[in-house]
Amino acid sequence: MNVEVIEDGQLEELLEQEAELSATDEINEIPPSDIIAFNELRSCFDLVRLYETGKLDIQPDFQREVVWSSAAQTRFIDSLAKQLPIPSMCIALDFKNDKRYMVDGLQRMSSLIAFFKNIEWRLTRLGDVNPALSGRKVSYIKEHSPDICERIENVTIPVTVLRCDLSNKTHQEYLFTIFHRLNAGGSRLNNQEIRNCIYQGSLNEMLISIAKSTEFTNLFELKSNKKYRFSNEELLLRALAHSQDYESYVGPLSKYLNDFMSDNRNVDVSKFRDDLMFAIDFIYHKVLSGAAFERVSKAHIEALFVAVIRNRHKLLTESNTTVKHKYDRLKVNPLFSIDALKEGLAAPEKVIARLKAAVEIFS
Repeated sequence: MNVEVIEDGQLEELLEQEAELSATDEINEIPPSDIIAFNELRSCFDLVRLYETGKLDIQPDFQREVVWSSAAQTRFIDSLAKQLPIPSMCIALDFKNDKRYMVDGLQRMSSLIAFFKNIEWRLTRLGDVNPALSGRKVSYIKEHSPDICERIENVTIPVTVLRCDLSNKTHQEYLFTIFHRLNAGGSRLNNQEIRNCIYQGSLNEMLISIAKSTEFTNLFELKSNKKYRFSNEELLLRALAHSQDYESYVGPLSKYLNDFMSDNRNVDVSKFRDDLMFAIDFIYHKVLSGAAFERVSKAHIEALFVAVIRNRHKLLTESNTTVKHKYDRLKVNPLFSIDALKEGLAAPEKVIARLKAAVEIFS
């Protein structure tokens, strides 16, 4: 059987289109009337204290997802020391548990935490930074320039607070939109990074855990020193959501995935975990014979996951040869050609048709 050869340029274009789809805000929410916004001033010391006491959640596993370079963090600390104007932050205050969640300001908060809590952090040596800070360890700065440290502690940053109920689905969707609008700069958050902030719970924890697992890492040959910015968690989420009920998909993709995470935020995820881990193991050992995925689109990969999960019990008795034959059929299916995907990557009828074809091929 002749498998379609996909040129690198074509695939790169499609992968870029898929990445943009993962970052696009497709939700148009009218602000709920019961969300109250107000402004306040918080000192840098106070913001770090809120974080230390667990009253401000800046982002789970934030150390993995900080995208500012050390130089950018150094310049931010220098700006505070020089008392230059600092852009406001935005925090969601869940009035039901009195906990705050960072909506806009992750990179600035991570810089503050590094400066206040990591005495071994060495700021980058830069010509436009105060010599007392440039290239110095935090421990050295605290010992030799306590006046600068005190000045930074007392600098106040304007904060917009959104008083809301994060168990309210309407409030969740509105915050999702705000995340997009406020994170539109060079280090904007993508959709799954935002979900990681808003839909915390057992489902989110499971996705993170599986994305870190040895089995998943081997399947995609993930690199320990590379930042994937929750793209792997979103791939798992898409596969899981579609495997449950792809027939009801009406789009847009971001709302579809938001709804799935909201509805299953704190459920017993043992069945979800079992399905995903089975699919990962089956694809690695029987479909790919112990090899990592070749360069294919996410649409292709998620369809394979859905097909394996939907046909789990039937596939247990299939030989490796039969399974590989099914995989070859999937790869040459015209619905998965580059042209077909570019024409209807997220259109509901196209998504359903692709997933249905994959399930039927593996049935």
